[in-house]
Amino acid sequence: MNKIIRFVKEAIRELGKVTWPTRKTVFRLTVGVIIVSIIFTIFVGFVDLGLTKSLRSLLNWVEYQKGSVSQQISDQPVDISLDDIQVEGQPSN
Repeated sequence: MNKIIRFVKEAIRELGKVTWPTRKTVFRLTVGVIIVSIIFTIFVGFVDLGLTKSLRSLLNWVEYQKGSVSQQISDQPVDISLDDIQVEGQPSN
C-alpha cells in the first residue's frame, strides 16, 4: 500500500512540473486541428467520389464491350458443310 501512495505522490509532483498551455493556445490549436480535419475529409471525399465514378465507368465500358462482342458472335451465321467435318478412327465394315 505504501508503494501505491508513493507513486500517486510522485505523479502529482511530476504533474506540478509540467508547463501547461494557456487557454488561448489550446483554443488556437483545437481550431487548427478541426480545420485540418475538415480539409482532409473533403479531400478524401473527392478522391472517393472520383474513384467511384471511374470504377463505375470502367465496369460499364467492360459490360458494353462484352455485350457488343456477344452480339457480333451471335449475329454471324454459321455455315458448315459436310466437307468441313472430319471423323477420326477406323472405318467400320
